[in-house]
Amino acid sequence: MAAFKDHGVIVIDEDEYHWRVRHWIGGPVKGGGCGGLSVTVSTDPGKRRELLVEFPFVEFGHGKPKSEVQFAKRLQGCIEAALEDGYRPNSRGRPCIWEADPV
Repeated sequence: MAAFKDHGVIVIDEDEYHWRVRHWIGGPVKGGGCGGLSVTVSTDPGKRRELLVEFPFVEFGHGKPKSEVQFAKRLQGCIEAALEDGYRPNSRGRPCIWEADPV
C-alpha cells in the first residue's frame, strides 16, 4: 500500500482547491482531549484566504486516513459546507476555521 499523500487538489465547480496537511494531531481542545488532523485549503495558496479544516481526533486517531479516495470525498464535503456557510476563497483576510462534524 502506498503512503498517504499529505497534499493534493480537489476540484469543485471548476475551481481548484489545493490542500495540505497542517498537522496530524493537534493540541488541547475545548472539553478536554486533543485535536485531530488539520488541513489547510486554498484556491491560491499564500495569496488567497485559507480554509482550515479541523477534524475531530476520534475520526483518524493517531493514524492517517486509510483511503485517499474516501478522505478526498470527506474533505470535499467539508469545503462545500464551508462555502455554503459563507467561506469566500477568493477574498483576503484571516483564515476561516471549519470544524468538521464527527462521522
